[in-house]
Amino acid sequence: MTVLSLASWWLFIDPRWSVLDVYGNPANAVIFWTLFAVVCLAFNLELKGFDRLAQPLRGLAFAVVTIGSGVGLTSLLALVWSSVDRSFAPERAGGVGYFIGAIFVLFVFVTNVPSATVFEHRPWKTLGLAQPWAGIAEIAVSTVASIVLYSVFALPVLASWTSVREAPLTVNEVVGLFYSMVVSIIVTGNLTDNQPWKAMKGGARWFLFTTVGNVVVGTCLYFALSGVSRLLLGGDARAAIGSDGLSLFPAQLGVCWVFWIIFWANCAGNRPHHLSPARNRCLRILVTLALAVVTFTVYYRLVAAHILHEPTIAPGIAGNALGFMDLAIVWLLLFVIGGDSWPLAGTHRTT
Repeated sequence: MTVLSLASWWLFIDPRWSVLDVYGNPANAVIFWTLFAVVCLAFNLELKGFDRLAQPLRGLAFAVVTIGSGVGLTSLLALVWSSVDRSFAPERAGGVGYFIGAIFVLFVFVTNVPSATVFEHRPWKTLGLAQPWAGIAEIAVSTVASIVLYSVFALPVLASWTSVREAPLTVNEVVGLFYSMVVSIIVTGNLTDNQPWKAMKGGARWFLFTTVGNVVVGTCLYFALSGVSRLLLGGDARAAIGSDGLSLFPAQLGVCWVFWIIFWANCAGNRPHHLSPARNRCLRILVTLALAVVTFTVYYRLVAAHILHEPTIAPGIAGNALGFMDLAIVWLLLFVIGGDSWPLAGTHRTT
């Protein structure tokens, strides 16, 4: 995964070596929309259609379709939809025209991922729907919910036809807060065996408890990850980045944690299992969080500037983990979900 992540970065994204000029929001948009395709096809649709293929053809086909979808959706918004709404125009300063489309995926993660990882495709499968219809229903409902969140939290601060004074949060606060909710969903869905949400399993109460719970836990994580990331950055970097910029860093640390959660659950057997359930879950959280802290520190202080050639954003700090680390997550998911870890033996997938 490291080789694939670095090779694809250097070839397509690297601001110094890449054959393309897409570093920043254009590349991040493709990565985000590729993750959107992975979530829809793998989790909602349960690889319907791809499951007819044997490995490694299944993994290759899945990679081609998801990456192609990421490129296609990004291009569709930038080249076609931008003629309707200039907010999506690719020539907007700083690549904001790409970002305004890509941030929609963040809300999809919040509304869509629990339907497969927590609710086990309820109520659609209990109503008798088989795939692909159950997955299509999930995607449709979560898309409507995502549009509502997008309209309230993203468009007011990013659209060219609105004023930032109309926005309840800054864009950095939106990304930091909602990504922290994604972290909550992934932590509970992988490391804690869907606890405590399973305690209310079944019916509308389960849905309400899980939804409110992830909002509350995600908000708490936002403040906790904010404190940890500020400590890791140091005083000089904090002063240079500023208070609003720092509100993005819960997501920056969160994406490092998400990578290790996915790795731990799918490649390391989600150990331990031999202790009490509470101890097992606590150890998984502590180990993956520790790995995330190390990754965050090494990335921002060494890898981003010297290996990925990303620009400096503060004294001793360079890069944007939501770019490279999300790229690494894409390759990890393509390998463990689409490719079923082929041809390696001894891997243990739990999601």
